[in-house]
Amino acid sequence: MPPLVLLTCIFALGILAAYIIQAGSGWVLAAFITAIILLATAVLFFFQGKRGSFIWLLSSFFFLGFSWMGIDKVPFPPSLEPFLGHYVQVEGVVEDLPTLYSNRMVLVLDTPVVALEEDRWQGQGKLQVVYYLQKAGTKAKINEADAQLRPSLLPGTRVSVEGFIDLPPKALSPGEFDYRAYLERHNIFAQVTAKKIIPLGAGEKGLSTIFASLRLRIENAIQHSLPAEGALFLEGILLGSKGGMTPEDRSIYQRTGVMHLFSVSGLHLGFVFIALLAAANLLKLKRISTFILVTAGLWGYAGLIDFTPPVTRSAVMATVGLAAYLWQQRPNALNSLALAAFALLLIDPAVLFEPGFQLSFAATWGIIYLALPLGRYISLPLGLREAVTIPVAAQLAILPLAAFYFQQTAAMGMIANVLVVPLAGLVVYLGLAGMVLALAAPGILNPFFLTAGAFFYPIRWLLDLLSDLPGAAFLVPPPPLWLCFLYYISLLVLGCALREGFTINFPHFRYQSVAARRLFPALLLVISCTAMLMTGTVKKDPGVLAVTFINVGQGDAILVQTPKGRTMLIDAGGSPSYSSSTFDPGSRLVVPALAKRGIRKLDLLVNSHPHEDHLGGIPAVLANVKVKRFAAPPVDHPTPLVLKVQQQLKDKKIRAFTLTAGSIKLDPSVEISVLWPERPLLSGTSSDANNNSLVLYLRYGKITFLLTGDLEQEALSLLASLSQEGKYPPKGIRSTVLKVPHHGSANGICPEFAAAVRPQFAVISTGKNSFGHPDKRTILFWQEQGARVLRTDQEGDITFITDGVTLSLQN
Repeated sequence: MPPLVLLTCIFALGILAAYIIQAGSGWVLAAFITAIILLATAVLFFFQGKRGSFIWLLSSFFFLGFSWMGIDKVPFPPSLEPFLGHYVQVEGVVEDLPTLYSNRMVLVLDTPVVALEEDRWQGQGKLQVVYYLQKAGTKAKINEADAQLRPSLLPGTRVSVEGFIDLPPKALSPGEFDYRAYLERHNIFAQVTAKKIIPLGAGEKGLSTIFASLRLRIENAIQHSLPAEGALFLEGILLGSKGGMTPEDRSIYQRTGVMHLFSVSGLHLGFVFIALLAAANLLKLKRISTFILVTAGLWGYAGLIDFTPPVTRSAVMATVGLAAYLWQQRPNALNSLALAAFALLLIDPAVLFEPGFQLSFAATWGIIYLALPLGRYISLPLGLREAVTIPVAAQLAILPLAAFYFQQTAAMGMIANVLVVPLAGLVVYLGLAGMVLALAAPGILNPFFLTAGAFFYPIRWLLDLLSDLPGAAFLVPPPPLWLCFLYYISLLVLGCALREGFTINFPHFRYQSVAARRLFPALLLVISCTAMLMTGTVKKDPGVLAVTFINVGQGDAILVQTPKGRTMLIDAGGSPSYSSSTFDPGSRLVVPALAKRGIRKLDLLVNSHPHEDHLGGIPAVLANVKVKRFAAPPVDHPTPLVLKVQQQLKDKKIRAFTLTAGSIKLDPSVEISVLWPERPLLSGTSSDANNNSLVLYLRYGKITFLLTGDLEQEALSLLASLSQEGKYPPKGIRSTVLKVPHHGSANGICPEFAAAVRPQFAVISTGKNSFGHPDKRTILFWQEQGARVLRTDQEGDITFITDGVTLSLQN
C-alpha cells in the first residue's frame, strides 16, 4: 500500500475516534501533545537510520487526526438556549450562495448576532436561515421580490433577518437521517425560519463572491434558454443543483443508479479535462502554458460548484495526473486519491462523515483498483470494455454504502450508466460551450444550452423505461458494520487475484499463477457478501406480533407484522395539499422504515381515509414495494392524489377493494376486525372523510390494538354506543393500545369512547403543524384515564411487540 494512502487512512481513523467519544478540550490537548512527541520520535529515528520510524509516524498521524477533529469542533453554546423558540432579529454574514429549492431558500450566516428585545447573543458557530418563498398566484411562480432576493445575497453580504429561531430537527428513529447532527458537524447550531431578510451591504469581494456571481449568470442563461424541466435537468448536470428535483425525479434517478450525474464529480471533471487538453493541443501551447490553462479551467469549474468534496477530489487528482503526464512521470492514482482525501480532511474533518464524501472516494477507489484488472477478463473492443468495467467497478465499490444510507441497490445501475453516461458527456460538452457563451454574452438565447437541454427528453424516457422494469431496484436493510468490513476485504482479495493472476500458455503446458487459482474463491466470497447485502440480515422473532407507529411527522403510518410473517401497512403519511413542501414522507421515511426491517413485499396496504397526511406517501410505497392487495373505505373523494393512486393500482394490476364493518384475513393467528365505517356512511358531520375513517381492531391472544384513523366526536360516540350494545364481543372495544384519533385533536375527546376503550397505552402520531396537535387537553384527558401517552414527534418510531400474553415497548 502506498505510504500516503496508509497515512491518510490512519489520520481518518483518528478523526473517527474523536467523533465517537465526543472528545473534549482535555482529550484534544493530550492527543495533540502525544502527536508532537510521536512525530518528533519518528523524525529522530529517521535521521538516526533506525527502524520503526514509519510506525512512529503512523501513530502520530492517528493522534493528529484525533486532535484536528477536536480543534475544528465548536461546542453548542448554552447561552443561546434562552433565545430558542422566540421571534428574534439576527445579523450575520452570508457564507455561501443561498441554495434554492422549489419552495424555499436556505443560507448560512457566519458570525451571527442574535437579538431578543434587550438581550443579545454573539458567539462562535453559525446559524442556518430558511426563507419560504412567496408565490405569485396559483401557478407556483415566485413573486418578483423574492426572485430578486437571492442575487443580492452573495457570499460576504451582511444581512438582517427576522424570524423564529429553534434547534434543527433531530433523528428520533434508528437509521433516520439526523439533520441536527449533520448541521452540528458543520458548527451550525440553530435554524431561523425567516419572515424577512434585508441585505445590509456587500462585504469585500473574494473568490467565493466572484464564483457565486458567475454561477448566477450561468443559471440565468440556462433558465432564459430552456423550459423549467429542461433547465432543472441542465443545472443539475452542469452545476450539481438538486434543489428543484421532485420526489418522483429523485426516485427514478436513484432506482436507475444515475444520481451521481447530478453531483459534479470525476465524470464531469473528466469531460472538462479532455475538452481543455484538446483546446491546449489545438492552440499548440507549451507544457507550462498547457498546465496553467487546464488547471485554471478545472479549479475554476470546481469554484462554480462551491468546491464540494466530489469535485475537489476530482480536481486534485486531475491536477496531479496532468502534471505527471506533462512532465512524463508515472502517476500513482491511489496516492492522488489519498492526497485529495487528506486535503479535504484538513479543510473540514467533519466531511469524513458525509455520504457524498464516502461515496465519491469509494467509487473512485473501485475504478482505480478494479476496473483495469476486470478488463483483462472481458473480451470486448477498447472503449466498449471500459464502458462496462468502469460502471461495474464503481457500483461494486459503493454497494455497501448505498445499502447503508439509502436502503436501496440499483440492479439496473450498470445498464443505465452504460447507456446514459455517453449522452451525459454530450450534455456536458454542450453545456461547457454554453457556459463560455453565457459569461461572454449574457442575455442572449443560448443555442448550446438549448441543444443540451433537449437531451433531457431521451434521457428521461430511457430512465423511466428502466426504472419501471421489474427488479430495477431492490430495497435492502442497512448492513451491519461487520458485513461492510467483510465485503471490502473480499473486494481487496478479488482485486489481488485479478491483478496478479494470469494464465500463460506454453507449447506443452499451461502456467497458472497462485493468485489466479484463488480467483474463483475470491469471486465466490464477493458474491456471498453481495448476496447478504441484497437479502439483508434482519430477522423478526417468530411467533410475535409487531405493531410499529412510524414517525412520519404530521400524519399516520402504522406497520403490522404478524407471527407468520404477513405484513400490513396502514397509511404512509404525506404533506397537506395546501403545503408547498416537497418532502415526501413515503419515500424518505416509510420506504426506508420498511427496508430497515427487511420488508420488500406488503400483503395488504390500507388507506384509512383519503386525506393527504395519510394517503400522500402511498404513491412512493406503491412505486418501491411489491403490494398484493390494497384496501380503503368507500369514501368518494376524487382529488388528484386519489386519482394518482388509483392509476398506480391499475398500472401495477394490484387488487383493490373497499372495506366496511367486517373482518380482514391476513394471518389466522391474529384476529383483525373492521369496526368502522358502518353503512350507510356518515354525512353532514364536521368532516365526513375523517368520520368515515377505517377503524381496525387487532387481537393476538390477550393483547389488543385499536387503530382509529381520524375519527372525531360524532363517529367516536357512535362507536362507543355500538360497543355498549354488545356489537363487539367478547370485550367490546377495550384495548391494550389505542391510536389516539386525529393526531390528538381536541375534537377527538369523547368520554364515552374512553370509558369503553380504557387503554394502557395511548399513541399520538403527530409532528410539526399549525393546528395545535396534539391538544394539551387531549394529552391530559388520556393521562387521567390511566393511559401512558406516547408521541411519535418525541419518541420517534414506536414499536409494540407481543407474544399474545406479554407486551413490550421499543422506541
